[in-house]
Formats: sequence, C-alpha cells, structure tokens
Amino acid sequence: MSLQERFEKYKNKKELIAEINLYRSIISKKRINQDYNSALEKLKSVLILLNEYEDYYDLYQERIELENLNNEIKSELGSFRSKFLKRYNSLLKEDLTKDNLENFSKLLAMLKVEIDKNMDKFNLHDIHTEINKYFKYIKNIYTILSSYKVLNYYTASKQILRFASEIKNENFPNIKKITLSLYQELLSLKLSEISEKYDKIKISELSHILAIDSQNLVEFVHILMKQQMAPIKNYIPKTQEIVFNKKINAL
Repeated sequence: MSLQERFEKYKNKKELIAEINLYRSIISKKRINQDYNSALEKLKSVLILLNEYEDYYDLYQERIELENLNNEIKSELGSFRSKFLKRYNSLLKEDLTKDNLENFSKLLAMLKVEIDKNMDKFNLHDIHTEINKYFKYIKNIYTILSSYKVLNYYTASKQILRFASEIKNENFPNIKKITLSLYQELLSLKLSEISEKYDKIKISELSHILAIDSQNLVEFVHILMKQQMAPIKNYIPKTQEIVFNKKINAL
C-alpha cells in the first residue's frame, strides 16, 4: 500500500470514527433524558455502520465500547420497565369487589396516564395495550353490575357466561374472580326464589331450570353452601338432591 493510500485510509477511518462519536454524543443525550428506546434505535444504526467497515478498519475498541453502552442502556431501560410492570402486576393481584371497583379503576387510570406519557421512552407499548384491554373488560363488568339484578335470570346468566368465556384465556385473575362472584350471587338469588317453591329438588331438575350442566351445578352448590345465608342447606349425593335452607326465607 502506497503512502497516499495509507493516508486516505487513515483519513477515512478518522472521519468514520468522528461519525461514530457523533452518534455516541446523540445517544448520550438521549440516555440522560431517559429516552432509552430512541437511544437504542440510534445504537442499532451506529452498529450497522460499524459492521459495514469492520473488515476494512480496526474498529475492535469502538465495537466493545458500543456493545457495553448498548448493554448499559438496555439494563437501565429494563429497570424502568420493571417498575411499571411491578405496579401493573400488583393491581392484577388486588381483589375486586363491587365496592372497590371504582377506586381500583382510578388507580389503574393513574398508572395508564404515566405509561402513556412514557410509552416511547421506556418501550411500554405492551403494557399500554394490556391496560387498554383491561379497561374494556372493566367496562363490561360495570355493564353487568348495572343490569344483572334487573334482567331476568336467563338473560343475566347468558351475559355473565358470555363475558366469562371472552376472558377465559386472558391473564386478568381479579377480573375472572369478580365475574365468578357475580355469577354465584346471581345463582344465589335464583336459588332463593326457587326455594320458596321447593323444600328439596333433584339436581337434574334444577339443572334444567337454571340451564346449567349438572356437573357444573354440583360444583357451584358446594361453593354456595359455604357462604353465609346460603339458600342451600345440604346436598345429598346418594339421591342427587338439594335441600333448601328455609330459614333464609323466614328471615
């Protein structure tokens, strides 16, 4: 290689490193501003640039420094994401009831505002999507709450069971739990009504009245029997009969 060629190579490498350093300066500013997602996009671009010339120039040190910077920024981004994820997952573990649903919705709304504000900086798009879906389901819960006691049993039952099927594969345990509790309450109301006509009744007959599979009904019966003021006094497996609690209606 001639002196001129070596000079040109040196000059071109110097210009390339200057361009890399410009990228690093922009990345550092974005890091200081906690705009981590954008910083990582810039890092991706400069690493592509480095790959194009790596075989032509000795850029080992630059690569090591950029990869270390990439790991540091990813670590910081992960730390911020984990804080939002922790708050979100904590809300998913909260027990939902008719009484605390409004306050819970306010807490979730506050978290949503923060996530929307920092969505691009901390790459929170996945949590943003989940919260929007969560709010859609909460809206459905409010719809059920406003109607399940005034609708006839069969319409209300279909409404709740349809919603339960919709959320079956979702990771919203407290939404599923409150849905189940509302269905159990609906069943209790209907069973109290039925107990005014019967002292006891066969599971098969009750299954037909309630439009519930017999096996599922037996499971609900065992759950309802444990509740205070339960409309069911006993279940007799041998005869497959339910004995109603007449004391409830006498109160």
